[in-house]
Amino acid sequence: MNNLIIKNKNNRILATLEEWEKGFIEVKGNNNIHWKDGKSAFSLGKFFTSENGLKWLNKLIYELFGETMNYEDAEIEHESKLDSYRGGQRMQDLAIWGSIHKEKVFIAIEAKVLESFGKSYVKEEYENAIKIRNNKPNSKQADRIEEIVNFLFPGKTPYDQPVCNLRYQLMHYFTASIREGVTLEESKRPFKERKNSLSTIVLPILVFKTQHYCKNEGDKNKNDYINFVSQLRFEELKQIHDHRMIYYKKINECDVYTIYEEIDLL
Repeated sequence: MNNLIIKNKNNRILATLEEWEKGFIEVKGNNNIHWKDGKSAFSLGKFFTSENGLKWLNKLIYELFGETMNYEDAEIEHESKLDSYRGGQRMQDLAIWGSIHKEKVFIAIEAKVLESFGKSYVKEEYENAIKIRNNKPNSKQADRIEEIVNFLFPGKTPYDQPVCNLRYQLMHYFTASIREGVTLEESKRPFKERKNSLSTIVLPILVFKTQHYCKNEGDKNKNDYINFVSQLRFEELKQIHDHRMIYYKKINECDVYTIYEEIDLL
């Protein structure tokens, strides 16, 4: 196991909260509304620039695999290429590449405080994409949604149960993460030029309980998540403690672990 060195896409090292803020704004734009004390981006930076973030990650990896992980690259606001279409790719709050023995592992952390898993269910997102395609025949958004649905639910369409009533953001997040490159360098290649596939994916959703956290909204998010993994028929693994849920499923020959955990930052 080695130290986790987190950077932004411009190779700026983010070792302190001040550096994380600069690195975040550098890629997101000046005066970005998402950088506020107690909100998700700030909370993720606060967590990982303290010793708590790495301790949490090391403990999680050991609980899942009984081994330590060799960290190779880590990047905030990383763009996971979902497909070869333009736009609409997945922005990972924190993407981490590494290995356990010779197996490549990718970790895609999604940070939440009050944010929902998007405003749209799959059916709504698809119907909006169809309208766009009717006006702009070159639009590929509807094609992308169809492909995501077929990837996670083979043979299903965006109108079929249970797919139509699942959160599109979760579908997008899972599919893009599973399709990631085995290294950061490989990730930057055009989607069709990638040579290898990942064998292990870890998808932690971290809900930071700050002054902005609301239990009612948090419970809605948790219910959307549980419904999603249940419909995908993930197996629930042993619960380590009350604030963490762990699920597992093999998808497309890839071992996928997903975690939903609440972390107190008050």
